[in-house]
Amino acid sequence: MLKVFTDIKNIQKQWEDIKVPKFLDLNFLQIYYQKHSQITHLFAMDANIRLYAHIFKLTFSKAKNYLKNNPISNIILSSINFDVLYLTNSYITNVPAFTSDKAIHLKQLLNTIEHNYSLIVIPDFLFENMIVENDNYIKIEIEEEMIIDVRGEWETLEDYMGDLKNKYRNKVKKIIKKTSELEIRNLDVNDLERYAIDIKSLFKQVATSATFTGPKFNTDSFVSFVKQQFMKIDGYFMNDKLVGFSSAIEKDEKLYSYFVGFDKNLNKSVPIYGRILIENIKAAIEGKKKLLILGRTANEYKSNFGAFPIKSYVYIRIENKFLRTLLKPIYSKLSIKKWIQRSPFKN
Repeated sequence: MLKVFTDIKNIQKQWEDIKVPKFLDLNFLQIYYQKHSQITHLFAMDANIRLYAHIFKLTFSKAKNYLKNNPISNIILSSINFDVLYLTNSYITNVPAFTSDKAIHLKQLLNTIEHNYSLIVIPDFLFENMIVENDNYIKIEIEEEMIIDVRGEWETLEDYMGDLKNKYRNKVKKIIKKTSELEIRNLDVNDLERYAIDIKSLFKQVATSATFTGPKFNTDSFVSFVKQQFMKIDGYFMNDKLVGFSSAIEKDEKLYSYFVGFDKNLNKSVPIYGRILIENIKAAIEGKKKLLILGRTANEYKSNFGAFPIKSYVYIRIENKFLRTLLKPIYSKLSIKKWIQRSPFKN
């Protein structure tokens, strides 16, 4: 029988009775649970299903870039608050936060959730593994996930650069030269505690410019992620001052680069973010990974380094029938920003 819990203590004995992937590891989820008390954490399970989800408050003004060409829509939507039921981990939305050996019955799942919500958001990879009886869900394209295929013949960063066209190889060389003053250090728990305020500030500079912002991520989580060896954090220093950081999670043949932060003003003259991407590529090559997952932001810029997009969608449904009818013409036309896909490789 499917049950949904909001207190992690109630699932500790049974959650890992079945084999769960790394991103559903109970110790991994507990870090989000402990460090993000402003949202409701949902743990759904039966004999075969494990699913992690969130409920949080949202205004559509946080989707400003999706609405920028629709000023009237922007005014209407930005005035409405939603309690969003997001059926995944809203901090790492491009990784499934569920496991099941059968299709999940959506209606049954929703009936077990006792908390109120006004908007349901379901990522495509979950929706496609569900039995859905209601046809009031609207499919919306969201920003693409950017991925780099790490070629088997690459053994060093120089091998990667050798496969780039001259124009793009020169760009990489220029970034490395301009950031030669940066000192890159792996940050341990003590470092993370020492630079906690700087990390929070650097992350905020990047997060506030994102196309879509959900619940605020607490960078204090990094201490726990590193302590339990779920994540590695690198710091980028100039004159012994932290000016950037990047995080990475390894899983099988994939390297995930999620949370980053950097001094956006300094980045104009010293391309910190470009160097972060180069170091990510280097780490993926040296770690013998097949894929480098770079998330959903700065898509065109990432494509300069060989990243390509994977189309992503969500299915949404507004619970209030009046609002659903009123807003359907607006939210069904939400669209992602167009950008130019670069082709930096010779072949």
